[in-house]
Amino acid sequence: MSGVIDELSVEYDGTETRARVDRWRGMVRSRLISLGISIVILIVIFIWQRDRFIANPLPMIIIYGLVLLAGIGWVVAMVIGYRAAQRAAAGVGTGLALRIDRTGVELAGASIAWTELESLAAAKGSWPGGPVLRATRHDGASVSLPLEQLPVRPASLDTAARAYSGGRFGVDLGELDS
Repeated sequence: MSGVIDELSVEYDGTETRARVDRWRGMVRSRLISLGISIVILIVIFIWQRDRFIANPLPMIIIYGLVLLAGIGWVVAMVIGYRAAQRAAAGVGTGLALRIDRTGVELAGASIAWTELESLAAAKGSWPGGPVLRATRHDGASVSLPLEQLPVRPASLDTAARAYSGGRFGVDLGELDS
């Protein structure tokens, strides 16, 4: 037995993605509670200041409208983020997510030989998702996979890519620093 590892194989892992869904669910819940408290406070102020409200309703309507609009806006933003997190969790694959070996990279089912690879980089993802690992071919075609679906740190991927490509490629982590 030589003790040499022939490849780095990483299975999909939905743990981080499911945790993100739980965080967004908690944020939606807290924003709904906050909106409910705001409504109760506005009702109490209305009952307390009813005479002023009836005498000059425009300033109170504007203030009430702004408070309610801000609260509803936060709830809508949280629901959008929650739905996006749910879609990301539903999109977590099964089986092999990434393989790096002496022949090249296999990412999300797409195989790219070292001779065909233009770059391998960690890039910022779109809101509310996180960063992605992107492999780009010389012809411009690329494939990406959210890093949260991999139970491996980007620096470990960089080390593996450098080792298996003979030092020709590493994972460019520069975009994650900015």
